[in-house]
Amino acid sequence: MKPVLDPNSIQSRITVGVVLASAIGISGFTGWLNLRMRQILVEGHKDNTLMIANRLEQDAGLFRESMVVKEALDMAIDYREQPDIAIWVTDTSGEVIAQSNTLSVGSWQANDFASELMNQVTDDGPGLGVMRLQGRHLISCVSPLEVNGELVGELYVVDEITEDSRSLAQITRMLALSSVLAIGVGAIATSLYINRAMRPIRKMNHLASNICAKNLASARLEFDRAPTEVQELAQACNMMISRLSDAWAQQRRFVSDVSHELRTPLTLVHGYLQSTLRRSCNLSAPQKEGLEIAAAEADRTIKLLQDLLDLARADSGHFHFQIERESLDDITQEVIEMCRYATGRIHSELEPVEGLVDRNRLKQVLINLIDNALKYSIDSEPITVTLREMGNRAYIDVRDTGRGIPLCDLNKIFDPFYRVDEDRSRATGGTGLGLSIVKTLVEGMNGTLKVQSKLGEGSVFTVSLPTSFVVATGDR
Repeated sequence: MKPVLDPNSIQSRITVGVVLASAIGISGFTGWLNLRMRQILVEGHKDNTLMIANRLEQDAGLFRESMVVKEALDMAIDYREQPDIAIWVTDTSGEVIAQSNTLSVGSWQANDFASELMNQVTDDGPGLGVMRLQGRHLISCVSPLEVNGELVGELYVVDEITEDSRSLAQITRMLALSSVLAIGVGAIATSLYINRAMRPIRKMNHLASNICAKNLASARLEFDRAPTEVQELAQACNMMISRLSDAWAQQRRFVSDVSHELRTPLTLVHGYLQSTLRRSCNLSAPQKEGLEIAAAEADRTIKLLQDLLDLARADSGHFHFQIERESLDDITQEVIEMCRYATGRIHSELEPVEGLVDRNRLKQVLINLIDNALKYSIDSEPITVTLREMGNRAYIDVRDTGRGIPLCDLNKIFDPFYRVDEDRSRATGGTGLGLSIVKTLVEGMNGTLKVQSKLGEGSVFTVSLPTSFVVATGDR
């Protein structure tokens, strides 16, 4: 007969591990929390004591303008005294010349506490300190006192934190008791839960262990009879496997297309230009300058290709944007001027707007959208680029009068490698990556990308970007 509790079972080991981890974690957290609260308590009272000392010196300087030093000190002390704070001032010979009423009333007079306190603090010397006296917890601040540039003597400020310390000790005891109860309840609950959950999970583990990259497309976790939670977990795993399968296929297509269609020819072009430049002794200055510009543009495009490869890994969380406040109208105008070959076709209506964007990424977005609009429009038809601000967002519209996009394709045009017109995309050099890259870049800048299109009338791509940090943080 199998024992009720097998010490070698996973249930027992996990239960013991969870209990030990919980005990260590809860005990460590309780200890850290107690230490942190005590530190905050002491530091807070130290700051308060130091603030009173600094402000009292300022107050005394103000009162000194209309009265003698002793009266000015009395006025300043009366103004700053509090029930749990004792203040006194000694002259250069060590005689007390002013003190707060706190030292002469209530518990401060019991057991000659005030006199012993003054002697103890005086012996400790200048600075901030923590001390215990007659079972009471105190924060002391001793500093030279100057009134309008004249050294009067020493200023003593003592803050009693006994009640706060007792409250903190009570909280610590309650936390310790709660920790013990939590560990005990957690141990029982963990044991019961693991005992019930392990059977179907063992079966799932067996099925999942047979899944690999080669059979992702057909692999599925199926259970005829299982608890609802396990069925939901299996369904979630199946959905995850489907996404992994799609992502794996897309990644392979992506790497293949980029390698064959972009990287190889660009590298050859760049290498040829560099080789020509090295033998440029027979070239005129304009020719050499033209080749240098072409080589620089080829190099920039190769770097852009590397950025596209980085975008394919964006889901890994290692792709970052440098978001800064930029002039969106300047960036848009700069991109329009870069499209020299079609400047006459591009009409712009740009309002002065600032937004939170990555400058280089936004330029890449606009270049892709404008280039896409030019490719899929009639050569004689204009392209309109507008920039406007509404509320806390900026909107950039790129409008063309091309063939338009079928309604059934509107939700798919942002998918990687999707082409509305396969033949036309090949003729214009498209790879099906542009709009997918644009959407990824826009969302990386906390923006949105939308499209409106009608067949025969053209399309409007609208980029929405935040203009304030509040909107950017909320959208993230």
